[in-house]
Amino acid sequence: MKSLQLLIVLPARQDAWLEIIRQASPSLFKLLNRGKQKTHEPSLAGTLCQAFGIKQQQDWPLAPISAFADQLESAAGYWFRLDPVHLEVAMGGLILHPPESLQLSLSEARALIADINLHWQREGWEIQAINPTRWHLRLLEAPNLRTTPLDQMDGEYLTPHLPRGADARLYLKRINEVQMLMHSHPVNLAREDTGRPVINGLWLWGGGNLPACKTKFDLCVGDNAEIQALAYAANCPFIAPPNALSQLNPCNRALVALTQPASDWDGNFESHLAQLERDWFAPLLRQLIWGRIRYARLDLIGYRAVSLTPARSWRLWR
Repeated sequence: MKSLQLLIVLPARQDAWLEIIRQASPSLFKLLNRGKQKTHEPSLAGTLCQAFGIKQQQDWPLAPISAFADQLESAAGYWFRLDPVHLEVAMGGLILHPPESLQLSLSEARALIADINLHWQREGWEIQAINPTRWHLRLLEAPNLRTTPLDQMDGEYLTPHLPRGADARLYLKRINEVQMLMHSHPVNLAREDTGRPVINGLWLWGGGNLPACKTKFDLCVGDNAEIQALAYAANCPFIAPPNALSQLNPCNRALVALTQPASDWDGNFESHLAQLERDWFAPLLRQLIWGRIRYARLDLIGYRAVSLTPARSWRLWR
């Protein structure tokens, strides 16, 4: 393999990063210290777009890319993702819980979407979706609006991350209207009766026009819909992640994104990091030292990014 870009999503708000990494993942500690520091985009959405040579519009434009991959009726126009979420009332405000935590069925999603679209019929807004937790909104013109990627919102308070721009107030008003409609919707009443979280929020993000997608990779590996959509748009082969680097299909240039949300780590950061050490970080360091990988970029989303060559991997004094 000539080159590898490895993206890892780590838990947010983690104190004493380097000390934990030093103890649980010595190979990762060496990779971070011996590598050359790179400009780091804090969101997974931005990091993925940059890997595919996509420039930021008002947002990182993942919505039109995922709409294209979902083969919705038209890729033309300005697209947003408008994903269903659960908003929890906490002492500091509303906290967002992402779509993956909802266990929303397609029939539930279709019932909610049908009534939301009926409410928005006069405005000409229409949600389109073929996946229960991946909803799209297409507009004829681009609004003056900037949003926060959903991947930065798991467990976060809403207020600091709400849409910004001249059209933000209008969009928030319309979304708040349907959130009130959702409050008493039969789908949510049934979910309450069975102890499941209600769908009481919609998160707007990823706006843009469909960009040209290109890639330097000949294999894309990932565990979320966004990297799969990017691979589809760039006509790049895509597979689900193997259990370890040693099981990766032979190729020249690979992009591997291990992006399972931090909530899946069950609070045991050290043991999960130790598993990544055994399966990914230690083999990556060895293959760099042996010269089997000629270039590697390591992105720890929300923390830092480094690039490495075989020569850098030998910098024992770092």
